[in-house]
Amino acid sequence: MRGPQRLMASISTGPRRRRYRSVATVISIVCGIAAAMYVSAVGRAQTAPPSEVSTLLQIAHFSPEDIATVTSGGVAVRSEASTEDLEAVVVAAVQVRAALDRTLSYFRQLVSFEDGEVTLRFGLFGKPPRPDDLARAALDDDTVDDLKSCRPGDCGVRIGTKNAAEIGQAIDWRAADAAERAAGWARQALAAYAADYLARGDAALVTYDDQSKPVSLKDTWRAIVDRSPALAQYAPALQRHLTGFPAVALPGATDEIYWIQEHYTTLKTVTGVTHLVTWHDPEHPDRAVVAQKQIYASRYYYGSLAVTLFLQDSRDAAQQVTWLVYFNRSRGDLLKGGFGGLRRRLAESMIKDSADAMLGAIKRELEK
Repeated sequence: MRGPQRLMASISTGPRRRRYRSVATVISIVCGIAAAMYVSAVGRAQTAPPSEVSTLLQIAHFSPEDIATVTSGGVAVRSEASTEDLEAVVVAAVQVRAALDRTLSYFRQLVSFEDGEVTLRFGLFGKPPRPDDLARAALDDDTVDDLKSCRPGDCGVRIGTKNAAEIGQAIDWRAADAAERAAGWARQALAAYAADYLARGDAALVTYDDQSKPVSLKDTWRAIVDRSPALAQYAPALQRHLTGFPAVALPGATDEIYWIQEHYTTLKTVTGVTHLVTWHDPEHPDRAVVAQKQIYASRYYYGSLAVTLFLQDSRDAAQQVTWLVYFNRSRGDLLKGGFGGLRRRLAESMIKDSADAMLGAIKRELEK
């Protein structure tokens, strides 16, 4: 449910896929019995989406059947994945019979929740970021081994040209405490990177050169934004803030930088850094938007953006209904390779299931 990271990392071709499931999936299982009792007692909601939500769903090419699903109280999801541009996209929507503030609060709890299986560790950077902010972060054996052999253009971890050259000189891999020194070096590097981003925004974004062809995160990020028309149409001020940060202010917004470490059964542990924006538009007290802009990932991802809209339905004062529309667009090398269309179809299925589980769990937990 971490947004950028969670969906793309769910693409796995191994025999076991239990760990690709999000925290939301776990919660949905726990809440299943209570949810069934709730639906049996009161029936499904029968509220048509407000015009703003309908417009967003039309932009996302939701079918009449999809909109009918949302109207009846279910979760509707559309997804696709492309092996050509290595991009996976998902849009999901649901109505929740709960107040906006309560729904937003629960969503943020899920962002930081550590389940110990998929999400291993999570932490917020201070202002300014310091290595101590990553005191709980750890390097597993796979990451240490990859760092040992890391060279510019050939590295199992994405750390950028400067760091790839630097770590070979900074760490004596023959020393007994080499792994500990590497972890300390990584904390220093990530804290410095987060501080640089807070100071310079996109100008600080890394160019991944772990493979023969470098990938600019700045260019990838801009391409993702350009292909996200709903953001430009519905929240242009937020788009300007995300692309112009920190120079472009956004009244009513809270900016945070968090780090996260996640592990999936057939994939290596990923350390990510994300710019989290929670925006209460002063001109629209009935809505909130949460944006998750990935600014670093140690493996698999080239860039991603997740945006979640929370809209309080004001048409019926007697009921509290919040509409959620979730967008996620991610790029990465997990979609590389052959297998015909198998990997693409697998990616579409998994990102769809993850978004469905996330929104479904939020609905069930808050309505049970």
